[in-house]
Amino acid sequence: MRLFFVDIIRFFASILLSLGLISVPAVDFTPLENRVYTDGELIVEPDETKYIKAVAPDGGADIYNPPESGDFGYRYGPSVLVNADGSIDIYLSAPGVNDEWDWIMYRHSPDGGKSWTEEKAVLMPTPDSKDFFSCCDPGVVKSGEYYYLAYTSTVVDGGIDNDVFVARSKTPDGPFEKWNGNGWGGKPEPIVEYDGDHTTYGAGEPSMVVLGDTLYIYYTWRDGEINETRVSTADASDENWPATMVSHGTAISYDAGSSDSADVAYVEDFGKFIAINTVDRFTEESSIGVYSSDDGLTFEKTYCLKTNISHCCHNAGISSRPDGHIRLTDKVYLAYAYGDNWGRWPTRFQRIELSLTDSPDFSDSSSENLKTPVETERAGWYVNYTAIVPETRLYECSASDKSFNVKIYKIDIERNFTRVYKDVVFSNYDEEIISVNGTKITPVSVGETCVTAEWNGYTVEFLVKVNSL
Repeated sequence: MRLFFVDIIRFFASILLSLGLISVPAVDFTPLENRVYTDGELIVEPDETKYIKAVAPDGGADIYNPPESGDFGYRYGPSVLVNADGSIDIYLSAPGVNDEWDWIMYRHSPDGGKSWTEEKAVLMPTPDSKDFFSCCDPGVVKSGEYYYLAYTSTVVDGGIDNDVFVARSKTPDGPFEKWNGNGWGGKPEPIVEYDGDHTTYGAGEPSMVVLGDTLYIYYTWRDGEINETRVSTADASDENWPATMVSHGTAISYDAGSSDSADVAYVEDFGKFIAINTVDRFTEESSIGVYSSDDGLTFEKTYCLKTNISHCCHNAGISSRPDGHIRLTDKVYLAYAYGDNWGRWPTRFQRIELSLTDSPDFSDSSSENLKTPVETERAGWYVNYTAIVPETRLYECSASDKSFNVKIYKIDIERNFTRVYKDVVFSNYDEEIISVNGTKITPVSVGETCVTAEWNGYTVEFLVKVNSL
């Protein structure tokens, strides 16, 4: 029946068009779920008199629920990429193990969020480096042939004095190599180094957009009472773009404590950038703030989205194409963690719809958000194994020592360890410093080298230091 009416519409439209009585842009009648987008940017001049609005038609569903046991369970700070075929890649922060605070997890949905592949840890701290405590707050964009995953870390216990780092991979699920200050691989160096009060949060929570040959890098900057999103740009055509970054200062300013990090995308149909964040985070009255910009450098708050948003939400992300773009024909998703039990947060996933208004609109701020969870299938996010780890991330020995055995363990979502005895492969190590035979490592000469272990598609990096006698 729907196709019949579509045919009628097409018939009358063709008559009116042929008579020159109407002139309208081409309409895509393909059902939304079957559309496949094409490459290339829409060139649209932004209307400076219009402002971006976002609404959530329903409450969505939880795509992660914490395990029923344990002190912690969360997947927060989502970065969501919607591919040309409608499939989804999602990256989230999760608890680490062995004194590592957070890891970055990856999942793929082949059917628009209805089902998901098993979870996989794609980025972990590098031992004895500037990110050895944590890898969290993922922000992912595809530029050229690489996926770039920016993240937050620090060397200061307590989650303060943070910096922004980045890693890259030719596939969305890794393996990722980290920016080392001059190139890629080895010990990481920050691309944004915090230089404010070292007893406060610092810099982190990145988001990235590619527009033409320019890469926009957004990141939180919290220094005492300062709470803002800053922006830098870089040459997207240069694979070593971190070396080309130029700071443009403040993009968005917030109240000192009520608002958190911005996730940014570019809406091609509007010719405008959109940023979203959570306002009154962790509270009963939390909502989503919507901001728009015509140049990507300065943003204005234009809307408050509260209807169908869960209470106590925080660290939200908006979906985009891999390059950070949105078209109105795309399905657009909002994702965020929520809950009033600290460290045990479900993850909400829901559709949103974008439009333009004639003036900023904050009327929804007086609406009620959702106070109860949406009933979902808990088993949907339970998996067998999420990562592999060695018994230690740092092995030290002397040049005269004999071989030692590296034990590798697989970890399930409940953080249970099971020893792996077969099919472990070691690579990316300096053969002048160590030799490897199976799971046995033999020191060769003084020095240090990173080693990558791989098992069944999972990878982990550890460090071997060979000291003098």
